[in-house]
Amino acid sequence: MVWPEGEAAFVTGAASGIGLGIAKALVAAGAGVALADLDAARLGDVVQELRDAGGTVIGIPLDVSDPDQWTSAADRAEAAIGPISILCYNAGVIGGGDLDETPMKVWRWVHSINVDAQLLGIQTFVPRFKSRGGRAHVVNTASMAGLLPIPHIGSYVSSKFASVGLTMVLRAELAGTGIGVSLLCPGSVATRITLSAAEQEAKKFDTEMNPHAAANDAMLSHGADPDKVGEQVVEAIQDRDFLIFTHREWAPAVASMQQEILAALEGFDGRHGPDAAAQAPAGDLAR
Repeated sequence: MVWPEGEAAFVTGAASGIGLGIAKALVAAGAGVALADLDAARLGDVVQELRDAGGTVIGIPLDVSDPDQWTSAADRAEAAIGPISILCYNAGVIGGGDLDETPMKVWRWVHSINVDAQLLGIQTFVPRFKSRGGRAHVVNTASMAGLLPIPHIGSYVSSKFASVGLTMVLRAELAGTGIGVSLLCPGSVATRITLSAAEQEAKKFDTEMNPHAAANDAMLSHGADPDKVGEQVVEAIQDRDFLIFTHREWAPAVASMQQEILAALEGFDGRHGPDAAAQAPAGDLAR
């Protein structure tokens, strides 16, 4: 028996895209899966599809940004497929545009789904994992936009940088336990995130559709297969890998940013370090 065969997983954003790819891969690995998503109609279709393929699954409509829905969603999932030992937080949205033009309500909406709700997932399931003992795993989906400053989607980038930091802290806090942690940073993947998020934003805030959504959607349509990304995620869970990347082409850009940081650190002469005031002449302190 290869873990996670026989386990139960909870996957958010599971009605389409990477979330659905993860759910399919978990089912193929022999896990039961609770698919959580805001799109109840689409959720019903994919649940039936996976059941027809022999999967043990349940669909759970969930607004991940609503703290009051998480406990009941977790309880319902566990009543249907057993104790959850795998949390895959994948729900996400892109909203707003240039930073000086992004309304605060849109900024907060993006963060509420992309990072605040990751914390809600952790606070819902990790205490259950700890109380039961044994092996468990958390996968958080961030983005390459959580490692690189991509212009014109500042609210998304900010939320994904926060997701990266949150997940790194979670790994440190769970070190030495049986709970593994993985961080998925996908590049371009063939999902509808830009169009669906633009539709949600326009409906939620009674605004026009983001004019860049269609072009971004066309670009993503040529991206990686979300089902293959799902297979990567399950392999990482099995191997207890922390970082999951989908495109090695981003390596030079990441290296360039890291080199800038290292160069600044290495070039710092220490004049303003913690001991600088104690070592400086009295005349310098007077300034």
